[in-house]
Amino acid sequence: MYFYDYQLWIYFFILIRIVGVSFFIPFFSTGLLPTPVKVFLVVFVSYICLPMSTQTMPLNTDALTIVFYLLLNFTVGISIGIITQIIFSAVQFAGDFFGIQMGFALAEVLNPVYEEEVSLFSELTFLLTTMIFFIFKGHIWLYTLIIESFKKLPVIFSLNQDVFMVLSQKLGDVMIIGVEFALPITAFMLLTNISLGIASRLMPQLNVFMIGLPLNIIIGFLIFTVVIYTWEENFTRLFFQIYTWLQNTITMFAK
Repeated sequence: MYFYDYQLWIYFFILIRIVGVSFFIPFFSTGLLPTPVKVFLVVFVSYICLPMSTQTMPLNTDALTIVFYLLLNFTVGISIGIITQIIFSAVQFAGDFFGIQMGFALAEVLNPVYEEEVSLFSELTFLLTTMIFFIFKGHIWLYTLIIESFKKLPVIFSLNQDVFMVLSQKLGDVMIIGVEFALPITAFMLLTNISLGIASRLMPQLNVFMIGLPLNIIIGFLIFTVVIYTWEENFTRLFFQIYTWLQNTITMFAK
């Protein structure tokens, strides 16, 4: 009876926060997992997290207060999910940039994860980073982050509105991280195009348009095979930077 009288709403607050996280975290938010599996995992993880909360709320609490804390915890969950998605969005941005430089701007394939048409290189880079994500057990680290969020930020708290400014500034890192990933191949592609331009001036009879596209593709793939070896280290480093940043920032939600 104690659970139904004082902790039932606490359980729903925990549940709604995890639902918010599940909307955006990598892989779990996609259609690859069946909906019953998602529902089971959310309900099960919420039940595991319940003992971590020592707060109580009477069952007869007024509806406005309950709706307020439901929306509050849902906002916290969505914020955690969006921030963890930054690197994957940055990598897809870098892949688009690769494709444009190599001449694959119009080449698109179906992304089965998000069920949408994406550029060829964007899909390739996304699949590679997803593989790296599971290799270093990023899904376990995300699970740990969700669990620890209930220790650092209880489900009943007063919202600090300044945290949204901090989160919006962090979302701007998508383009910065994407440019960092795309910069090496972009620099080489620029040098290749400059070289072709110089060659066309020195040898006017040279048909640059006939050799330019295949040359860009060959050089682009060669550079990509070299650069990809550094991606695991850089991706892991950036992921743990965001992970640490979230751990330090999540307490800012409360006044």
